[in-house]
Amino acid sequence: MTTSQTPYSSQKHSTRTLTGALLVHGLNGSASDMAELQSILEDRGIVTKNMILPGHGQRVRDLFAVGWDDWAQAVRDELNLLKEHCDMVFLVGHSLGGALALHIAAHEEIGGVVSMCAPLYFHPWLKPAISVAKYILPFLPNVREDVRDPQAHRRDKRDVYRWMPMRPVESMMRYLPQLRAELPRVTAPALIITSIHDHVVPARDGREIYRLIGSHEKHLVTLHHSYHVIMKDHDREEVFDKTLAFVLRHARNTQPRGNQSTADQTA
Repeated sequence: MTTSQTPYSSQKHSTRTLTGALLVHGLNGSASDMAELQSILEDRGIVTKNMILPGHGQRVRDLFAVGWDDWAQAVRDELNLLKEHCDMVFLVGHSLGGALALHIAAHEEIGGVVSMCAPLYFHPWLKPAISVAKYILPFLPNVREDVRDPQAHRRDKRDVYRWMPMRPVESMMRYLPQLRAELPRVTAPALIITSIHDHVVPARDGREIYRLIGSHEKHLVTLHHSYHVIMKDHDREEVFDKTLAFVLRHARNTQPRGNQSTADQTA
């Protein structure tokens, strides 16, 4: 598992960096899911925090005690810390992390949001099935990640939890109607990435996010060679390239707070 020993992983830069990115993994995920993207962003001088959501990183049983409110508050706290070091911060999230990024973007000022395979409805049969399953089987076997690339399975096998707890899944699903209602409030530039072969989140959820989101500038990217964990799958290079280009394009117009003109400050 990849973790950072400093609050922000590009602390190697001695001068103030204007642009930051907060990376948020999915349910049952880890910081390793975003490790390659983290390195790419850092190499371009972006202050990057690859956070670990509450309940993750140790034992799967730790997830029993947490839910949507805990995850959302953790993302908000990390965002505020990153804002202390940067003039513009981007939120980048996968699956649950993508949903959290959209939720926070509806309430906080950010430079932009990248949502990867974020759920909005899930499959219609899933909610009642989980509501029943949590009382019968609090954990379900999680044999492998939803990744098409066989090399990725061999490479990342050790990072996959063997079990998926039902209660945190239900917590996430309970919040999705509110998330749908919040999307028109998101006005920051948005990059929405979905995969037509995703077995966890239907591609139509990404298209619906694109339709509902209030951002004036929004982009929808549909992948054709990957399953759910697109940062590790066949299309990962396209995911990285488009995410980096999105961040750099919108960061280019950012001025350091100390260098803003009086007109800018009072506009």
